[in-house]
Amino acid sequence: MSRALIGLALAAALLAGCGGDDDAAAPADRPRAQETATATPSATPSAPPAPRGRSVRFRAADGEPVTGAYARAGKHAPGVVLLHEIRGGPDQWAALIPYLHAAGYATLAYQSRNSAIEKERLPDALGAVRWLRDRDEVDPDRLALVGASIGASTAVYGMATGARKRVDAAVALSPPDSGDIWSLQDHHRYRPHDLLLVSDEAESASAESMLDGAVRSDVMRSAGPGHGVVLLAEPGVREAILAWLDERVR
Repeated sequence: MSRALIGLALAAALLAGCGGDDDAAAPADRPRAQETATATPSATPSAPPAPRGRSVRFRAADGEPVTGAYARAGKHAPGVVLLHEIRGGPDQWAALIPYLHAAGYATLAYQSRNSAIEKERLPDALGAVRWLRDRDEVDPDRLALVGASIGASTAVYGMATGARKRVDAAVALSPPDSGDIWSLQDHHRYRPHDLLLVSDEAESASAESMLDGAVRSDVMRSAGPGHGVVLLAEPGVREAILAWLDERVR
């Protein structure tokens, strides 16, 4: 089966949910990560107070309109663009934004278009990076991406393509297998930098495969099971994200 057909099969599996007979279509030499629909987590009682944000609108790199939620963090602050899962939206990041803001980061969580293909979602991410870089109160030389699930693999794909020279680091929570990323790896055009790939044990093979060709990057397993933003409930995961960003962005 060609890589193009594999990529289409993965996209169909993502849009349909997780598991099922679609898993049988994965080639034997490529591990499959389950893409799951995840409920929006709630910030823990001990979390810092949520920052006051505002709704914003901007254009994706291909001109399509995008909406988002922005929280500023003082003058010349580093900025983080947040990429949500296949189902959900900016509110999925309610458990992480207070910690990012308390650490001094401005945040932009946007509503991505409904696609399970990283290449199709990337223009929204690039538009978000451009919008954040243009804020007077944001330092354009200190930016990061943090994504979950399909948002995670989109962040990885972006760090290997259009965002690699504009963004300092990225964190990917439970990135699923990606035909777009496989294609870059197979054609020796995959060289993302400063990635922290986080997953539970069940999905670790997919995260680890994205280290092949990456530079200054690492993989981390959560202590317990979970997918995407659910991993943020684990204090060790939040601490690892902040430490990764502090070292590379702040």
